[in-house]
Amino acid sequence: MANRTSTPRQEFPTHGLMPRGETQAAEFVRKYPQYDGRGVVAAVLDTGIDPGAKGLQVTSDGKRKVVDYIDCTGSGDVELSDVVHADELTLKGVSGRTLRLNAAWKNPMGEWRVGAKRLSRLVPSDVWMSVSAERSQRFRKSAQQLTDAVLAKKSEDKGAAKVSKDSDTSKNLTKGSDTSKNLTKDSDTSKNLTEELDAQVDVLKTLNSAYTDIGPLLDCVVFHDGEQWRAAIDVDESGDLSAAAALGAYKHTGDVGELCKRQLFYYTLNFYDEGRTLSIVTCAGSHSTHVAGILAAHHPDEPQNDGVAPGAQLLSLMIGDHRVGSMETGVGLTRAVNAIVEYGADVANMSYGEPSSTPNVGQWVQTVAQEVVRRHGCVFVSSAGNEGPALSSTGSPGGTSDGFIGVGAHVGYDQMLAEYAMYETVGDTVFTWSSRGPTPDGARGVDVYAPGSAITSFPAYCKERLCLRNGTSMSSPNLCGVAALLVSAWKQEMGGASLSPYRVKNAIVSTAKPIGELHSAGLVQTDSAWQFLKRYAARAAEQVSWLTHVDDSRRARGIYLRNAEESAHARFFNIGVVPVFPTSEKARLEHDADGESGRQESQAQFDFEQRLLLVATESWVSVPDALYVASQGNKFAARVDATKLQAGRLHTASIDAYDSTDVDRGPVFSIPVTVTKPLHVDASACVDLGSLQFRPTEIVRRFVAVPPGATRAHIVLHASNSAALESSPALFYLHCMQLEPATRFRKFYMRERVSIGHKSYAAGGGCAEQKGTKSMDVIGGATLEVCLAQFWNQLGAHDIDVRVEFNGIVPANGGGALADGGPLRSGITVHGSNAVARVDFMAPVRPEYDVSPSIMLTKARKTLRPHEAVISPMGAERDTHLATGSALYKLELDYRLETTRDSTQLSLHMPAVDTQIYENWADNFALAIFDANKRHQVSQISYTSPLLIKQCGESLVRVQIRHRSAKDLEALKDIPLLVDVVLKSPVKLTTKFDMASIFTSTVDSSAAVYRGGFIAKGSRVPLFIDTIGAAVPSEAAPGDVLVGKLTMSKHTASFDFEYVVPAKSIKKPEESKPATPKVDKPESKEEQDQRELDEALRRVRVDWVKKSRDDGVRTRLVTDLLASSSDEQRAEVLAAQLSALDATSSALPWSEAACLTAALARRAIGIADSVIELTRTQALTARLYEKAETDDEKTLKKQAELARTQLIAALTTKCRALAALTHGPVPATASETCADYVEVDGSDNDETDVSEQTVLEYERAVAELRQWATAADDVSVVMATAPLHMARHQYARALQPVLAWLAKAPMKPANAAERRSMVELRNQLLAKLQWTIWSAHFRAIAPIESPANYERL
Repeated sequence: MANRTSTPRQEFPTHGLMPRGETQAAEFVRKYPQYDGRGVVAAVLDTGIDPGAKGLQVTSDGKRKVVDYIDCTGSGDVELSDVVHADELTLKGVSGRTLRLNAAWKNPMGEWRVGAKRLSRLVPSDVWMSVSAERSQRFRKSAQQLTDAVLAKKSEDKGAAKVSKDSDTSKNLTKGSDTSKNLTKDSDTSKNLTEELDAQVDVLKTLNSAYTDIGPLLDCVVFHDGEQWRAAIDVDESGDLSAAAALGAYKHTGDVGELCKRQLFYYTLNFYDEGRTLSIVTCAGSHSTHVAGILAAHHPDEPQNDGVAPGAQLLSLMIGDHRVGSMETGVGLTRAVNAIVEYGADVANMSYGEPSSTPNVGQWVQTVAQEVVRRHGCVFVSSAGNEGPALSSTGSPGGTSDGFIGVGAHVGYDQMLAEYAMYETVGDTVFTWSSRGPTPDGARGVDVYAPGSAITSFPAYCKERLCLRNGTSMSSPNLCGVAALLVSAWKQEMGGASLSPYRVKNAIVSTAKPIGELHSAGLVQTDSAWQFLKRYAARAAEQVSWLTHVDDSRRARGIYLRNAEESAHARFFNIGVVPVFPTSEKARLEHDADGESGRQESQAQFDFEQRLLLVATESWVSVPDALYVASQGNKFAARVDATKLQAGRLHTASIDAYDSTDVDRGPVFSIPVTVTKPLHVDASACVDLGSLQFRPTEIVRRFVAVPPGATRAHIVLHASNSAALESSPALFYLHCMQLEPATRFRKFYMRERVSIGHKSYAAGGGCAEQKGTKSMDVIGGATLEVCLAQFWNQLGAHDIDVRVEFNGIVPANGGGALADGGPLRSGITVHGSNAVARVDFMAPVRPEYDVSPSIMLTKARKTLRPHEAVISPMGAERDTHLATGSALYKLELDYRLETTRDSTQLSLHMPAVDTQIYENWADNFALAIFDANKRHQVSQISYTSPLLIKQCGESLVRVQIRHRSAKDLEALKDIPLLVDVVLKSPVKLTTKFDMASIFTSTVDSSAAVYRGGFIAKGSRVPLFIDTIGAAVPSEAAPGDVLVGKLTMSKHTASFDFEYVVPAKSIKKPEESKPATPKVDKPESKEEQDQRELDEALRRVRVDWVKKSRDDGVRTRLVTDLLASSSDEQRAEVLAAQLSALDATSSALPWSEAACLTAALARRAIGIADSVIELTRTQALTARLYEKAETDDEKTLKKQAELARTQLIAALTTKCRALAALTHGPVPATASETCADYVEVDGSDNDETDVSEQTVLEYERAVAELRQWATAADDVSVVMATAPLHMARHQYARALQPVLAWLAKAPMKPANAAERRSMVELRNQLLAKLQWTIWSAHFRAIAPIESPANYERL
């Protein structure tokens, strides 16, 4: 063993696992141990806290850590049945299992409710994958044993010439297959046995290949024990609840259940709607548990692992919906804020967010600001986002909205040492990926920074007690924990003194430690904030927040000059500032009977005044010296002159307002001023940013004015370090972004990881060089930020040369151009009704080469209108609007969606409400797709994304929009739903540079104005598009829109392209040859009228043969009609009678639903034989007229085809009747339920023994039917012929066409009855085969495949 040259450090740097030192939080708790969050309830809006997580069981003072677990999304809801009564402590579960109840349960009323929930809807994806893998492994093992047994029997049978008539052939099959019964000939027995064994192998292969585990359906039983609601869940699918515990609501009982024992996955319960809704509360992911651990974990035996506020209690609010991969939903957000108010949470953390198109708008954002924060006094903390390092990359709500404290992510020495195992640390810094401000309307964006990583509590199902995670999701709960400490301290030290969230935010922001970040956002300092609170406890102005608005072309909260024209000259702004006062629930008119609360609030506003001194932090910003502000606010003017600022760089300033009576307090408010003065791009369409030098954690930003007409930017990176061999390889972020009004920042956005120094050393030493190009779409006229950052933990020094090149080919907009000379860039729409479409293009930026136009259409856009629209109020218990206290309304819209091929890819869009969460005017948008069996296929909430419809057919798309106003929803009752269907094969449109070439190749195209390949700068080129020759795919109908892209060059951006499908061409009818002249005497008009009347009356009587519900009436009609009918007419009458006898042809022939008793079956056979005899000859002639030309021939062809149809129908009914006889006729009692039929011949012979003659007759009928039927997979043919195999006891052969039909038949309501019959036949055949594993499988999934009701959204 080698000698150790150094010794390890004495102890692990535990203090860095849960960073609290650099924020003063650890020292604060040591200094004030009673102020560790005690008396504070912290709401966690996230994926849901795991009840089994370590550190999240008790507080530091011994209280239950989590006061309640609430599923705000409704994804764990179980809709319960009406009241049922138990029969000897047993109930029928929704799954079909018999549930045995626990005799010890107290149920004074004896009333029970049952429901069921799929396990896959209750667990995160990683838990489900584990459970599903185990279930599949067990199932496939048993299925393989069955397959092996069949293969063994097949091997044993192979080579046998025959099987003795007297041998026990059942031994040659899987247990339960009795193939020897009724087999009379040795050769037939051997053949049938071989065929059956082959079929069994094939069927098992089919079943195994189609098997997917959709998971268990868990039965739930709910009852009231006289004091509260309780529920038991059949988690092991046994049906045996005789020893199960019935859990109550967690908030009352603290009950926690085990949902997946092997996976350590737990649940709690809630009950709503007076016991009609059971809420099974789980967690949708690990995120929330980690967040909660940072905020308030308490480890009694390991206090070094405690969270920031170990004494605080938590309220777990799950806003991440299981149905959409833990994405937050509007429903979840609304219910969460209601719960915050209901439980009186003091602080709230939300480590969720999305980019929004417009900052600080949306009904939920405003509800939080006005109701949760302002009225109910909750300090609301939220993450700023992980989309940095470019500017204006903060997400909603934390980084864009008033009322929230937006938190960025910081990393310090302790974290680097304990969490990231760095052999050499770097200076304290902000994580590279942390989003930066300002917001698009100029607000700060990030208010404060906190440690953005931790190793802390993790869910039990993840098999890790503690785990490392990083992100602003981690910095937000750290800051929220600090807020909990401050509130805890205030409550205990200040007694009943009011503490507004604004006061807490003022203290945190004002005392943050400067770290050199944008607009002075600093690192939170707990003790400093507490000292600030105490020092200014008596200052009433600390209770308010300040609303600023800058009157420019848009109403903004700060000054943000981003584009070139905005900083080209001095700008003047009118700035309004208004104090925002906290209010209370007591001051509401309905709660303030004596008016005292309202008087106090009015008095506080009356007494308010601030005499402010204004200071601009930079000389290029000018403001007045003083401003007087009362409760209604005031305005002042400001001047910003950025004309002399260096181009290409970021410049920041602020307008700070100080209280003239206490300047040392620091700014009362600050208005950010941000200028990104862009570099001008010259005629070369290129700009060289020079050699940028980087050290660890360094970020370099450059700003470029994108030339009007540019559509594509290419960022060229060239790294050359002479000391590369000594320099460490490094990871860089290249983050480029443009902003467009009312648009998410991700539209013109690129964030790429670039490795510098990896595998780039020059052979033999010398300079190491790398060169690469990254490209992105841009919009002309808007500033592009090019941000390059050496990742925060990467060591070494690097130099990188950066160059930006622009290209652009754009539509010339019919000759119009923007004021700045740049042509409009937009999508292009052409109509297929035009023979040719023309679009002019130009190259406004530079000469463009490699011009090769192409148009590729990949989707068909269809427009659906709702066939039903219903507005109704939501339940008042969970779904009320916080401001009004009234129930929300929901608009449910149903659309019919039909797909014509399996595995159809499509996207659904409703632009008025989808793809919005925080900026949405509505409370929620959700949609779900159900198949024809009412089975839930997919859910999409807030955001829509591509989806796959596996089996073609008709689906129901149900859309739900929630809002506070029923009147507003009325306007949406006919809103269209857009469906983009991915084409099976893309459509390519032909393009030419001259019109003549579209139509002919005979012209000389060399004389064309333009021949392609090159467009000179500023020149205009026409492009002609062949629309008349477009190959419209079968998926598209007239009026649909084919959607795709038009690309002019590989160097430029593509354009959205739409092709409106024209009306179908009218096919010219085929000309008929003259008919052979007739020599019969022509009819008179009177004779013709009489003949047509007689025929019409005859047809009415024939129709009544089918419609009549009385067999006697039907028999008399048939007798009268037959007496006066030709052979052709006799066939029609008998076919109608036959149709009436077998009216339920979609039912299994031997089922009670078919009503085919023995006597009725024989009667049907007799009538069918008559029809067959009458039609067989004429049906044969149908083939003679396949190419009918004359009118006479066409008439004969039509008559022959009718005879053929009648023949097939008669053969089908005959086979069904014979199937009823061979399988076993319907019991005589069935005739009581078949009132349509009367046994007129008086016979009632229902013997069950099947004669050999009957089987032979059945075989002949099936053979003839197969000769005539062209659709072998038609359900009526399958049900008519499959029983023949059953009569031979060849159950697998009978099963083959059944499985094929079920797999291929479209899912439509029209064939629902047929599908039910085929499922029933499948199940009966599996039972005959005694393949119990497959019988049990299909029995278990039946309630999922065909639920009784649509699932609630």
